[in-house]
Amino acid sequence: MFFVCNLHFLFCIAPIDFKVYDMQGAQSGHNVLIMSGIQGDEPGAYNATNLFLQYYTIKKGSVRVIPVLSPHSMYYNSRGIYGDLNRKFATLSKRDPEFGVIQKIKEQILKAEIQAVFHMHDGSGFYREQYINETFNPKRWGNCSIIDQDSINVEPFGNLKEIVEQIVAHTNTGLLKSFHKYHIHNTHTAIKDKQMQKSLTYFAITNGKPAFAHEASKTLPLRERVYYHLLGIEGFLQAVGVEFERNFDLTPKTIASLINDKNLTLTIDSSITIPLFHLKSPINFFPIPLSAKGDVQNLALESKSYILGLSPEGDFKADSMVFLKYGNRTMARIKPLYLEFDKSLEHIDIQVDGKRQEVKIGSILKVKDNFYLHNKDGYRANVIGFIKPNDIAKKPQEFDVLVQKKAMLKKFALDINAKLYRVEFYKGNAFSGMILVEFE
Repeated sequence: MFFVCNLHFLFCIAPIDFKVYDMQGAQSGHNVLIMSGIQGDEPGAYNATNLFLQYYTIKKGSVRVIPVLSPHSMYYNSRGIYGDLNRKFATLSKRDPEFGVIQKIKEQILKAEIQAVFHMHDGSGFYREQYINETFNPKRWGNCSIIDQDSINVEPFGNLKEIVEQIVAHTNTGLLKSFHKYHIHNTHTAIKDKQMQKSLTYFAITNGKPAFAHEASKTLPLRERVYYHLLGIEGFLQAVGVEFERNFDLTPKTIASLINDKNLTLTIDSSITIPLFHLKSPINFFPIPLSAKGDVQNLALESKSYILGLSPEGDFKADSMVFLKYGNRTMARIKPLYLEFDKSLEHIDIQVDGKRQEVKIGSILKVKDNFYLHNKDGYRANVIGFIKPNDIAKKPQEFDVLVQKKAMLKKFALDINAKLYRVEFYKGNAFSGMILVEFE
């Protein structure tokens, strides 16, 4: 693995590959690419693509979505750990740590089926063509839609100015306040903006791909940035003839509830499922596959969310703390216990408040008063936060014991409300999975 130490952040981390998701409509039509997260400190953009992937359905045409182009920068809330990734598209040394990332982004843009590109950012202040004050002026980037020039000689969608006019018009139908008004920002990149000549959109148009950028102001709270980004996406899709459905009311209040959905969970290596919210921090001695030691950012994870990940603490040592990240937010710090993972155990028989049921490994199980783990030959059970009466064994074995809510030691709870407790299973020295018990 190739990685570089950045002295400013005092850590070493390898660039992380971005993930690509395809949304295909039932009817064929135009094919477009939507991207965000090229800078890690722009959560409005990548939270918008995250919600788009979860709550929109494409009816006609297809949309390829890359929610986070730079996961490694997002996890550390950095504009760019190795410099501004959006200024590396003209020329770049092969020694640059993100050289491979840039090549992969270019490959996605240049794919034959991609007919237009929509790139999202969070920008400072509010763009205005004429100077008003420090917040509203031509040097600000917030709340505008950007093109590099009026048109390019391609079909379809080479009429960049006409399309961006439609995007801005649609976005402005949903203004929350009058000063949020969107404007077109034509950077005239080829003739007067050398910095923008290094950008993703300029690379796209100079290679025959119509490209548009959409910015939401960093002055706005997250829910409003996401709101304007989703309006921009919808305006773009309408302009290029891609039909879609959204299954929620597009308001900042609804967006906030979706971003902060308390039902969001994360599944690790198909063996452990934990909630994202209300976790204690740090979480000590938490099982992580031995194969991920020193490489937790590439561990297999499953979630409804598309912007989750595990990231090492700054010094990148094998025994470092691990951050559970939701976008640029740290949900918990984890002290890993690296173990071999055994996948032979799929279910456990558990009596829950007197009713016996088969429970899948990796589940979160609701319990009112008590539970009883029925013995499973060849395995050992350890209820974290429970002490078996008169137990003198070196390793806990808590099958065939009634575990009552009142007996649980709250300091070992997984959550700040002291309702969630880990039930871990082992086969010899190998970890065989976990069930979380959630007491009412």
